[in-house]
Amino acid sequence: MSDVRVTDLYDTLPAQVCDRIDALGREHWRRGHAGVPRPADSWCPTRPLLLDADAYALVGAVADRAAGLVLDACLRRVSTAGELLDALSMARTQFPLLDPAEPLTERLLTSIRADVMVERGVPRVVELNIDGAIGGAIEADLVARQFQEVYSGAPGGQDPSGWPLRTPPSAVDAFFTELVSFLGLSEGDCLVVPVFREDGLDHLADLDDFISFLAPMAERGKAHGITVTGYPLDGLTLDDGRRLRAGEHVAHGVFRLFLPVEQAGAGLDALGGALRAGTARMYTPEATSPVSDKRVLAWIWEDLDLLDPADRDFVRRHVPYTVIAGAGALGRDRSSLVLKPGDGYGGAGVTLGRSVEREVWRERLVAAAASGDHVLQQVVDGDLVTFEFAHDTTGEIRSAAVPCVLGPMMYGRRLSGIYVRHAGPRPGDLINTHQGAASNSVLIVDSPTAGR
Repeated sequence: MSDVRVTDLYDTLPAQVCDRIDALGREHWRRGHAGVPRPADSWCPTRPLLLDADAYALVGAVADRAAGLVLDACLRRVSTAGELLDALSMARTQFPLLDPAEPLTERLLTSIRADVMVERGVPRVVELNIDGAIGGAIEADLVARQFQEVYSGAPGGQDPSGWPLRTPPSAVDAFFTELVSFLGLSEGDCLVVPVFREDGLDHLADLDDFISFLAPMAERGKAHGITVTGYPLDGLTLDDGRRLRAGEHVAHGVFRLFLPVEQAGAGLDALGGALRAGTARMYTPEATSPVSDKRVLAWIWEDLDLLDPADRDFVRRHVPYTVIAGAGALGRDRSSLVLKPGDGYGGAGVTLGRSVEREVWRERLVAAAASGDHVLQQVVDGDLVTFEFAHDTTGEIRSAAVPCVLGPMMYGRRLSGIYVRHAGPRPGDLINTHQGAASNSVLIVDSPTAGR
């Protein structure tokens, strides 16, 4: 698929299709984004990103192959999660629920969301998130389905005759299918989702609101024959049989949405006790976290000569050059580089060389080289896509050309929807929802010329 280009197809659609997308999007953008958390005073895109089936499939294929190469890079060095922590000089106290004897196998690639930027039509993996706690499944489903309902004029789905757009497979459905299989859950089992407070995210600041946000997952759990219950992490306990209890519920499985090291307390201790006793299983094991460390992308580049020719070509085309940050980079042109903490998330600690003064860059690079836990990566200049945006408070409509980050939702190594983030009319340096980026999704264009 090397000749496939990933590009938004809005401008290729017939005029009457574009007119319908524009008119209904301007009128019903709130319905399109219903249930999607967003900060106050934000700008919402009035349509999804539009990709053809080949481009959609390519984004997933690139994410999957990158994940396989990441696991291979780890296995060339170590064989267990504990050994991986040692190879990355990560303290085991950072991972209180991690089993150091957990083998590094493809089983850990159960839930993946790459961060993919598109440069001149080529998808490039700038980060790889391998963990059950990756965000975006609910948002990807809601935005795609709700905008399609807006366009069709009917809840649930009957597309108008000749309509060229369709929704991707449901990420939430794929997630549950994979989770139930991974945990070995049976009819009637209870899956507990421990909820917690997260400063700076309005929808996670109130536990009742957090539980309400999980409602789509609870509904899908019913379809799989299991009970899904959100319950405060701090309230989890162990009974006399060392079974994990969430109030009246006994947990057969746990869906982890949090970083354990940030949620210390009696509830976390109870969860750890149940995992060690084997009375509950967790999606995903904490061993997935160090596999996601960005330094493993640097290992892929270190090992380039060890790869077969096809994989070498893949890395050069789809993974921007990445190295572990060292003092030797001080003389390099900072305008083409970005400095990232290896295990960071949410954009925290990321520095674009072209956005800071030379001395600031030097100070941060020297500190990163001393710690050994950062990477330098070649900047990807993402292709711009033009969207209309509606202001959440005023309803004002503006147009802006913005770069996008595509998050292919991969469960069991299969693509199910793409979570999209992009800047709005007030762009910043980083595209991250923690820093005000807009959430969006993808609709698939079956026939750009339909209706002509």
